[in-house]
Amino acid sequence: MTLLNVLNKLKKYNKGNYKQFSLCFSLSVLLVSALTFFMLSPFVQSRLPSGGDSRKMLYMVYAVAVTGCVLFTIYAAGLFLRFKSREVGILMALGTAKGRLSKTIMKEMLLLIGQLSVVSIFIGGMMAFGFGKLYEYLIQSAEGDGFRLSLPGLAGSVVFVLTVSVMIMGMTARFLKRANLIEILTEERRTEPIKKNVDGKYLVTGLILIALGILGGLIVPSIISTIFKRVLGSFTYVFYILVLIGLYKIMVYSVAVHKRGKNPQKYYKNLISFGMLKFQGVSVVRNMLISTLLLAGAFFAIFYSATNYIQGATIAASEDNDMSYRYLGDADRLTMQDVKSIAAAYGVEITDYREVEIARLLGSGVARENYDEEGMLTEEYREKDYYKNFISAGMFSEATGMEVKVEPGTYLYVNRRNNTENYWFLPEDLDMAENTDTGIKKGLIFAGTVEYSSFFYDRGQDGNASYILNDEDFAELKKGLSNKFQMTQVLFNVSDAGDTYAFSKELYARYCKSVPDSMRVMAAYDEYREGVDAGYDYGGLTTLYPKRPEIEVDWKYSPVFVPLLERSFVLTYATLLLIFVFVSVICLVSAGVIGYTRSITVAVKSKRVLMDVKKLGAGQEYLNRILKEQIKKIFVLPTAAATILMFIYYTMILWQNDGVISSNEYPMIGFNIAVCLIVVLYQYTLYCSSFRKSQMLVFGAGTAVMKKRRERDGERI
Repeated sequence: MTLLNVLNKLKKYNKGNYKQFSLCFSLSVLLVSALTFFMLSPFVQSRLPSGGDSRKMLYMVYAVAVTGCVLFTIYAAGLFLRFKSREVGILMALGTAKGRLSKTIMKEMLLLIGQLSVVSIFIGGMMAFGFGKLYEYLIQSAEGDGFRLSLPGLAGSVVFVLTVSVMIMGMTARFLKRANLIEILTEERRTEPIKKNVDGKYLVTGLILIALGILGGLIVPSIISTIFKRVLGSFTYVFYILVLIGLYKIMVYSVAVHKRGKNPQKYYKNLISFGMLKFQGVSVVRNMLISTLLLAGAFFAIFYSATNYIQGATIAASEDNDMSYRYLGDADRLTMQDVKSIAAAYGVEITDYREVEIARLLGSGVARENYDEEGMLTEEYREKDYYKNFISAGMFSEATGMEVKVEPGTYLYVNRRNNTENYWFLPEDLDMAENTDTGIKKGLIFAGTVEYSSFFYDRGQDGNASYILNDEDFAELKKGLSNKFQMTQVLFNVSDAGDTYAFSKELYARYCKSVPDSMRVMAAYDEYREGVDAGYDYGGLTTLYPKRPEIEVDWKYSPVFVPLLERSFVLTYATLLLIFVFVSVICLVSAGVIGYTRSITVAVKSKRVLMDVKKLGAGQEYLNRILKEQIKKIFVLPTAAATILMFIYYTMILWQNDGVISSNEYPMIGFNIAVCLIVVLYQYTLYCSSFRKSQMLVFGAGTAVMKKRRERDGERI
């Protein structure tokens, strides 16, 4: 019989340890593989927004999930090796050569990891395939490109397995290098007390470091950027390390410091649990910190995805017209009769049909795009800035039903509700407009703003900004303007009767097919800037998807169809939502398993002490309280720290975006509070389950059963 066979025979005496490691390792590989296969599928990649913050944030959260699984796996491996020390020490005591034993154990670990990896990647791929097919069904793909697994997904899964395998094998090799037989034999019972002298300064320092980290990483850069127009650079992210250090100090304080205070009786009642927890202080603090990071990652994933959804849904609900789209003067547009004919086919009635004339004139502005060598934002006045959109006051009043008066030589800026001003673009920057066909120029003065969403394009800045002019000024500037700088905007509403969603899809497809190449441009495209800016990179044609309106397209003339937005908004962000929810599940599961396994470890290590205390006359209620106080610490502080910090941090992000918490962000904050409560309930449920399991391990199944009976009898009485 070989030594490897002997080790395999010994497995049955250590089944629990092997099952725990196999479960943790397999779960990590399975979750990461499923997420990687899903994300890197061509079907999903083609539906992710190209560029922008969404994709960057998506990969950042993916990295958080992978990091969480790596930490989770390392924790499980460390626990596995600690409990495996017993059989290793026995074999060494029986005279097995250390070199031979090391090679055999390394081989055993490789075989175990290899088998688990193959099975987990396969199951992860099947999960991703099922998930992808469900996603394909939900978005009703009309392009014939079904979901399929890809080689990059397999490669990413294999890279993750290789990474964690190298880490585990390194931990195993370091464990086997120990020459002290007694140390190996006693590894399972080894304590990790906090040896530093910890006092109240740890708590104060930790709170200060957390405050400094948030101030330096988020608040101060935002304030300096807003007030002093200066960017501090990416080095400010280093401040977030202070938050991590601060959390560590607070957790060390919570484990190591317990004072009598004003209620010494409570202190003495929990003295044993305090001492037992302190003897395992290093490993407890490490687990608590990992759990906090995983919970924080889960919170961020949920907060970010929900915020995007709520924000988009709010925008759709705030539109002033059900349907809005534009044509340049030389386009072969859909007529009112065409639109009504399409609507009739779906039983939809068109109401309030209007066409608004808009002139695109070259306006002045202030460019705030660059920073000088000292990081200060530069402001460059341009007499010729962008082609901007101008409407006459009479036409605006007629189209909107809002009576506006504009004095000669002045203008009003068109804003939308809840859109706050930022220093990148100011409505008063404009002071001149020019008809580039005739050369007529006119000086203008800012006279205020008007809110109307249908004339607010994209972010309402630069070439997408809209202004209202006095009727005479508008007529003077428009005279002699060529067709390519004249734009017609169509506005109308639809009745509740009929299939408005199907009508919107059909109208979107017809609109996309009707526009000329001159309108298939990016949102940031401008004819004037293309001619004067070196290295201009917004001149390419945008790819349109007439049959797939759910795809987010960077398109200057993208229409706004509210029935379509209301039904397809979830599908537009479905990929982001699904992946972010997937990531949050990974983080929550990892944090939960770490908390649970740590609770079992605490129970195993506490059993001997608790039995000795019981022999000294301690009652069952007192013993339960000792165990409960230790397990409670594992769950309560990480949950509280992650919940409070991430809620405050994300609320500050909402404030940082525009300097205020606007009314349309209140639902986001309310949703975040609900998520916090759900996660707290999830952690509490795990805590109760862990405590019951720990009771059974320490005191036997009968104790837990008797306690339930006593509680039930008490309720009956």
